[in-house]
Amino acid sequence: MTFMKRVTEGAKSLGEGAKTIGGRAGDLVESTKLKFEMSKLEKEVENNISALGNLVFLKFKGAEGHEEEIKRLLDTTKILEEEVAKFTEQIEKLNPKPPVCPKCNAEYLPAAKFCMHCGEKLEQENPPAE
Repeated sequence: MTFMKRVTEGAKSLGEGAKTIGGRAGDLVESTKLKFEMSKLEKEVENNISALGNLVFLKFKGAEGHEEEIKRLLDTTKILEEEVAKFTEQIEKLNPKPPVCPKCNAEYLPAAKFCMHCGEKLEQENPPAE
């Protein structure tokens, strides 16, 4: 292999690595944005639940006329929880969890054939094409 050919292949490899890193950085930024939006929704859920608790307690003490507000808060909270679940799903797609050993629950690299923690033989999720 000539020197120039090795340099060219090395440059291609570096370029592909940079693209991969750039893509992961974009995923990280998107994941961070989603987590921020999700935390705002979770705070709103928390506030709704607190308000619900206060209204139910007032109703318990004999106060009347809070049924519509209780119903509204319940409906709103349900919708917010569904939105949080969607954000969680999107975040998991951007940041997939590494596989874990079925015996000891230690994380392993996707290409591993045996667990480095306990030695268990690992099943390949996507066997290599022959």
